[in-house]
Amino acid sequence: MNPAEYARMFQAEDSHWWYVGLHELILSHVAREAARLKRPLRILDAGCGTGRLCQLLAPYGEVEGVDASREAIRFCRRRGVAAEIGDLNGLELEPERYDLITSIDVLYHQGVRDDVEVLKSFLAALRPGGMLILNLVALEWLRSSHDVAVHTRERYDERTLRDRLAAAGFRVALLSFRVSLLFPLVAGCRLLRGRLRSARAAKAGASDVVLPSPLVNRVLLNVMRMENSLLRRLRLPIGSSLFAVARKG
Repeated sequence: MNPAEYARMFQAEDSHWWYVGLHELILSHVAREAARLKRPLRILDAGCGTGRLCQLLAPYGEVEGVDASREAIRFCRRRGVAAEIGDLNGLELEPERYDLITSIDVLYHQGVRDDVEVLKSFLAALRPGGMLILNLVALEWLRSSHDVAVHTRERYDERTLRDRLAAAGFRVALLSFRVSLLFPLVAGCRLLRGRLRSARAAKAGASDVVLPSPLVNRVLLNVMRMENSLLRRLRLPIGSSLFAVARKG
């Protein structure tokens, strides 16, 4: 993505409603997996960005981070996260090394040449029964200047993601849309922005990562926490993201 986006991410990840809500959802699944196995986990965050998720995963075991961007790794080191440079297209991962792999908003990136092949590499690197957690942008008709700024190759639909996970050999345990309760607001903003801004202007622009006022941020985070609670029991029918949990074997 545009280099300036890493600075925006670094500044927002600790408190922005979107990141905090997503991280809390991920950690709920990680905590259950650690409780199931009754031991520390060996975890890979594949496409770790500026390292906030690696920080949050650390209490659950040994965490490794990898990202193709040197700018991202620089921000990881500012957090004290020991992440490494690595291109997921050809990354050689040790077979059956990890209990858990997270890859959050990575596979849709223009730099990923073949998402199924990357998923196959994740499968090989997981131990039998190991867990993969994904979050991806959803619904191609929501494409906007945000996607230009973060270098989106494609926005996924539910069937496409399910088929690609199956093609890689994963068993899907959970697949649901996210950012559903706020979807009318998010979709309206994206569609309006897409119509008002030309592609040329968008290339010089920024993503949607802007920290709102504390009050608005708190309200939106509470909505996301409510949605996370719903996801324990329901599969949400539409949203701006797709969230998946899949297993090896």
